[in-house]
Amino acid sequence: MADGVAALETRNLELWYGGFRALRDISMAIPRTQVTAIIGPSGCGKSSLLRCFNRMNDLIPGARVVGEVLFDGRNIYDAGVDATEIRYRIGMVFQKPNPFPKSVFDNVAFGPRVNGMDDNLEEMVERALHRAALWDEVKDRLRRSATELSGGQQQRLCIARALALEPEVILMDEPCSALDPAATLKIEDLMRSLAGDYTIVIVTHNMQQAARVSDMAAFLMMEEDRAGILVEYGPTSRLFTNPKDKRTEDYITGRFG
Repeated sequence: MADGVAALETRNLELWYGGFRALRDISMAIPRTQVTAIIGPSGCGKSSLLRCFNRMNDLIPGARVVGEVLFDGRNIYDAGVDATEIRYRIGMVFQKPNPFPKSVFDNVAFGPRVNGMDDNLEEMVERALHRAALWDEVKDRLRRSATELSGGQQQRLCIARALALEPEVILMDEPCSALDPAATLKIEDLMRSLAGDYTIVIVTHNMQQAARVSDMAAFLMMEEDRAGILVEYGPTSRLFTNPKDKRTEDYITGRFG
């Protein structure tokens, strides 16, 4: 990390759903303005870990976090930290595109309006759509329903909706799994271009995608008690070509998972 400070850092993080431990002792530092991929077999806690980064697990009854998640050096689970503010500064894009049943413009303007950021709204919407590489495709249909867009366009609209609030971090949970190959490549290109200004953390099952888009990669797997653990974390190029742990090599080469 160029400035020595991670965008996000977990320290001895554990996540519990009631009496079930979903994550055990996760410690990792996510660098600024890079793409970090979280990989691993189904059920190992990838999405659960992603949701720890902006307190989305708070919305699940019985969920509790042990340990720390540091954002700009402060534990986001400390008393007095506003979870809603955290979610604006650390945006989330979900697996399935989920545009609101509103116009394209109103989808992007939703967050700023809710936060009373009504000044220069048209400029904010246009800027977010440009950043999401969608402006040229929708500039003449801003007042039409977002549900008329293609799946890939809807996902880029959801990214624009997150960008409109000027977040520092963007979390993406399998953002391409519902898209065709052409739309997937557009999202991947977008991730790489956004990484110049934003910290991006992506969960993906697709090893080729992780290799293509990410700078850092974290490999998770399940232990016998079904708790997810961090097996290995480091530069993607090293993880994919010279992993330190045999389990990482076995997963990346398709021997399990």
